[in-house]
This record gives sequence, C-alpha cells and structure tokens, in this order.
Amino acid sequence: MSRETEKVFREFQKFLDENMKDNMTENDIDVLAKLFFEQHNMNLPDPVTHETAETADDWLELAEEADSDEEALKCARKALRLEPDNLDAERMVIQYGELEELEKLKALKLAVARGTEQMKREGLLEKDTIGKFWGVLETRPYMRLRRAYMDALTDLGMLGRAAEEGADMLKLSTADNLGVRYSLMHIYVQLEREKEALELHHLFEDSEETQMLLPLSMLYFKKEDWKTAEKYLRRLEKANPDTRKFMQAMKNGTVNKFFEEMEGISYRPGTIDEFLLEIYENGMLFAGQEEYFEWAHKVLRKKKK
Repeated sequence: MSRETEKVFREFQKFLDENMKDNMTENDIDVLAKLFFEQHNMNLPDPVTHETAETADDWLELAEEADSDEEALKCARKALRLEPDNLDAERMVIQYGELEELEKLKALKLAVARGTEQMKREGLLEKDTIGKFWGVLETRPYMRLRRAYMDALTDLGMLGRAAEEGADMLKLSTADNLGVRYSLMHIYVQLEREKEALELHHLFEDSEETQMLLPLSMLYFKKEDWKTAEKYLRRLEKANPDTRKFMQAMKNGTVNKFFEEMEGISYRPGTIDEFLLEIYENGMLFAGQEEYFEWAHKVLRKKKK
C-alpha cells in the first residue's frame, strides 16, 4: 500500500469516526463508505510538488519519488523538521544519510527504542493490538523502521540479533505484510537452526513458496540429510516450474543472463524471477554453495522414484 493510499485510509477512518452512530448496520457503513469515496474522487488533489508540499506526508511522498538519495534525504529532513516524532522521516534520514554502516545501525536502534516508547504512549502495544500491527495504520511507520533495523543487522552479519528482531516483528504482525518471514527463514538456515526454521514454515501453513522451500532444501543438504533435502527440492520443483532451469544456470554459472533479461520486466511469481530475487536479497546464504546447486541439478535430472 502506497503512502498516498495510507493517507486516504486515514481520512476515511476520520470520516467514519465523525459520522458513525450507534446501532448502525453493515449496510449503513457501506453507504457511508460509498459517500466518502464519491466525495474523495470528486476532489482529487493535484500531484504534490516541491512548491506545493506543506505537510510531513507531502515531503515523505516526494522523498519516495526522488531520483537520487541526496534529493530523498533533503525531503525527508524537511518532513522530520515538521514532525520530529515521524518515524518514517527519521528512518529515511538515517538510511539516506552519510553515516557509516555501523553508525547507521546504532541510529536505527535508537530510533526503534524511541518508536517503541511512542507506540506505548499511544496505547498501541496492548493485547488487542499485538498480532494485528499493520492492520492499524498508525503502526506502519514503526514496522517499517523495525524492518530497516533488521535488514541493517543482517547486512552486518549480526544474524542472531536479526533473527530476534524478525521473530518479534512476526508476533506484532502475524499477517507479515513486510515479508519478514522470508528473510527470517534464510537467517535460520544460515545459522542451521532446524527447529526454528520448521516452526516458521508451519506458522505459515507449510507454504509452497520458492522463498521457503529452497532454503529448507539447502538446510538439509548442509545437514547431510539428502532424503529430506530432496523432498523439499521436489516440492520446490512442483511449486516453481523454472526450478530445473535455475539449478542448471547456477551450476553452469550463467544465471546473470536471466538478470539481464529481467530488466524492465515486472516480477512474475512462480517463475525464475523468484529465484533471482532470492539471490539478490539473500546473497549471504548462497555464497559458497556451489556443491548444493551441483547436487540439486543432478537430482532433478533423475526421474522421481
């Protein structure tokens, strides 16, 4: 969901709060919703520019659309000056700033601590909210900040801490709209934490996704459990028809040609695009795993028993 869409939903929630009455039926609420969006569509604002930007949200929208990190940083700083407690603005200032990686990590950690206190003050870390984060619009900047911190930990090889962050984020938002589960699975596999990896997979109903099945196959390969490694590899082949093509490309060292072909093409689930995304986002896991791809290629060439 884009920042503009989030803004519309905040306005919609405000409209409901102002117009809702006791004993309203579902049909009454549907009528209110229709009225709001009719009015909204009749009064669509012009695109925000540097000349028309007034609010922190305006400047953050411009930061996200910026053509360079330098321009994004300038816009994020303006947003932060307008709203010193804006977690999205603080995150962007840190991410686009000129801090060294370790200093950036420390700054994100402090921002997360401040954000956590902010969530507590606003009553968002209560039993009825935990697990439903992201469904509450006010929690989204905080979750984006937590995700940035988790990624920074991962980039610096602090995988144990990154795993703790990921697991905590999934407790806050069980729907996992930020795809934390995929990063967490790869971290568990790199650390060879079989129990946690399986629990995570079961938490998402043993999903048949490339981002889950490939790392699980690699996990059991690393544990010399060839039978289980092949079981997940076969499930992967069934879920993603391009599995054999990918394994062959990795074995032959020709995978870069697929990256070149992907340029300018939108991401397609269930294709080799998912494998390319795997490499791009989880390079640490795949580094030095030539033997796995050699093995997987041989297995897939054999007929299933």
